[in-house]
Amino acid sequence: MVIEWKSILVVLAILCFMLLIIKILEKKLKINGEVKRKLFHTSMGLTMLILPHIFTSVFSVAILGVIALIVLYVLKNTKLKKSFGTVLYDIERESLGEIFFVISVFLIFYLSKGDAILYSVPILILTFADSTAALIGKSYGKSNLAEFNEDTKSIEGSFMFFMVAFMATLVPLLLFTEVGREETLIISAIVGFNVALVEMISHSGNDNLLIPLTTFAFISIHIGHNVEMLRIHLAIWIAIFILVTIANRVKAWSKLALVEAVVIGYLTAILYGGYAIIPPLILFLTVMRFPKRQENEKDNLYDARIIETNVLIPIGICGFAAITGWRKEFFMIYSTAYAMHLIVNSFVRFKYYIKYSETDSFVYSICKGIVFIFLPCLLIQKMVFKELISFTLLISMIVAMILSAVFIKYKKKDVKEEKISIDNGYMHMKIVLILTLALSGIELMQMFNII
Repeated sequence: MVIEWKSILVVLAILCFMLLIIKILEKKLKINGEVKRKLFHTSMGLTMLILPHIFTSVFSVAILGVIALIVLYVLKNTKLKKSFGTVLYDIERESLGEIFFVISVFLIFYLSKGDAILYSVPILILTFADSTAALIGKSYGKSNLAEFNEDTKSIEGSFMFFMVAFMATLVPLLLFTEVGREETLIISAIVGFNVALVEMISHSGNDNLLIPLTTFAFISIHIGHNVEMLRIHLAIWIAIFILVTIANRVKAWSKLALVEAVVIGYLTAILYGGYAIIPPLILFLTVMRFPKRQENEKDNLYDARIIETNVLIPIGICGFAAITGWRKEFFMIYSTAYAMHLIVNSFVRFKYYIKYSETDSFVYSICKGIVFIFLPCLLIQKMVFKELISFTLLISMIVAMILSAVFIKYKKKDVKEEKISIDNGYMHMKIVLILTLALSGIELMQMFNII
């Protein structure tokens, strides 16, 4: 395998030159840490646009990425942090943005498989929309959507993100593809709206990963559709928005949590299928009902990061099923992940807020997950795919749901009071992740006739 060292050195030389230029500007103009970081972010993005033109090997781009990560580590963890490292690390907040940037560039290069549009549009949006939204939001943002532990997000910054993302999609599609004008407008609107919402719910620099990956997903799925199908997709997005707005009557979610629900709903629909919206929608509508929300829960608010812990695993399954085409094989695993989230969340509600006994909380939470999500999804499996899952997988899923209640009961055995927190959200997610991986392993072994 030939490694394109000349191309690697060219990219590294450009980035080092830009680092030097920004360092000089820092001394001459006394620019602050956020501006320096955004200048380098933009410089990196513009440089990454040349990759498809100078690289033919994914392996070479991977080597470039590894070298870049090593350089970033050195800049952050050695004496260089006080010199050249100030370009990236002269900010108070903790961010993994530069690491996510490198990873996302490699992933988009790999996934686009040489398609210039599929590669360039995500990088353009990441380069310009993200920086514009951050600078406008900090300078002119007055309407903050964030609550509690969420990162500050302004309506003004998000609107600018949408405008830049819309144009960054519209212009390349009009100039360099055969996509029709109406189709281009609809695709650009869908990409702009959804990626702007993704930016709203991002935190800790993960927008540098989420923005390009979701942009790639939206464009790659929609670019081949005719105008009638695109209109349907736009209608689906509007319908999800309306459903989430109606669900807001529960008053248990922050504004950005509702934004996340819209994004997750639409991503689920386009990656898996419209029927796949039903499990998260049931979770969304029932987790704080049956029984209804208690007076002592009125101060509890699910923010975007807590909602994120409930959807990351199923969305990962959606992406996996979309890439492999194994929708039939993984739909019930996807659904069971949501059922387990409903079980662990319900156990906490029943025990700490509704004040059931531990045994009753254990039994009722399992029943709630099975009745509200698992059984309806078995019916969907039969109706959509015309066949049910194997008996072995069925029993394994029932055991997994019971174990999710066992694990949460064990984790909470010495806890006297419960509060909604991101730490608890991550703990719940770990329980569901372990059991989902076990179910996925069983399904894969069945598919390849190992068991």
